[in-house]
Amino acid sequence: MSFLPVRLLLSFVALLGALTAAAQQPAAAESAPPPTDPAYKLVAGDQIAITVFGEGDLSITQKVDSDGRIRLALVDDLLIAGRSVRESERLIEKLYVDQRILRKPMINIHVQAYAVREISILGALRGPGKMTFPPEKSVLDITDVVTRAGGFLPTARSDAVKITRLDSSGRETTVEINVEAMLTRRGAGPSTLKEFPIYPGDRIWVPERLF
Repeated sequence: MSFLPVRLLLSFVALLGALTAAAQQPAAAESAPPPTDPAYKLVAGDQIAITVFGEGDLSITQKVDSDGRIRLALVDDLLIAGRSVRESERLIEKLYVDQRILRKPMINIHVQAYAVREISILGALRGPGKMTFPPEKSVLDITDVVTRAGGFLPTARSDAVKITRLDSSGRETTVEINVEAMLTRRGAGPSTLKEFPIYPGDRIWVPERLF
């Protein structure tokens, strides 16, 4: 009987060691960053890592500046805000080839930290103002955005919603969308959109009817 406490103590120490090792393994797995959605459109303030396969000296980590640009090794500044991750990867690859720096570069972009991803939705809505994207989302449909903003006011011209965004060249473009038809399918024809993507930085304006 005198050996029972020692055996229990040894068993407890072994169990504690096993639990400690098991706890460390998930922590290591959780430290691996999640992959970046290749369709995610980069915005100013995103912290990104650009890896050039086999060219460690050209790989960089930096924040997209307020003008939407990054500075690449050996080449000029590059505007990437408004472009998707995949588009930016292909653009950088082409740039290195065109400037005769690399023959067949392989570029990978990973977003390490996202900028505060907001849109503004103003006008004849029940809840106008700034809207922050959910952490897991890089794009929202216009109908989802309207719903999150509380829906249209009775006076809203929901068939003439205007969306303004920066295009890939840094210029503002505005399009007009019939969101009413998308929500209700009334008056829907072959040309009626079924969905319209909204990206961080977009500005949405819902005008009011004049009578």
